[in-house]
Amino acid sequence: MSGISGYRRVKDFTRLTATEVRVLEAVADGLTNEKRAERLSMGKGTYVGHLTSIRGKLLVSGRAAQVHTAYLNGQLARTEAADAPADFSEEDLRLWHLVATTTAKEIGQRLNLSEHTTRGRIRDLMKRAGARSESHLVKLGRAYRVLGAEVTAR
Repeated sequence: MSGISGYRRVKDFTRLTATEVRVLEAVADGLTNEKRAERLSMGKGTYVGHLTSIRGKLLVSGRAAQVHTAYLNGQLARTEAADAPADFSEEDLRLWHLVATTTAKEIGQRLNLSEHTTRGRIRDLMKRAGARSESHLVKLGRAYRVLGAEVTAR
């Protein structure tokens, strides 16, 4: 595993169960925990247990990085291509890639920004991309063809 908490090499993963894949798909859709559990017809405790199992299998921190790793490993289905709602700068794309591979705290350290400023930039990118969460930003990044197999921890 790389030294970055949000990325695990594709060949070093443990296969998720069908239920864990459904849980991670709900995470990628940007739903709240309550809506995810409701959609999956499971209690919040069961849902949280599946999230813990997913983290243990993928060995990455952060749900956005878990979603990205599962896409890289082929455990989440390829997203349909979509037109991006805006043009994104190189800085936006770098931030997008960092969201997919690491935590907000580490992004701030890499960009030499406060955590508050980092979170503000992520929120702005999410708004312009139409994302409901950082995990949803990863899914949209794949749909917009901004994120793909070439995106690893940098």
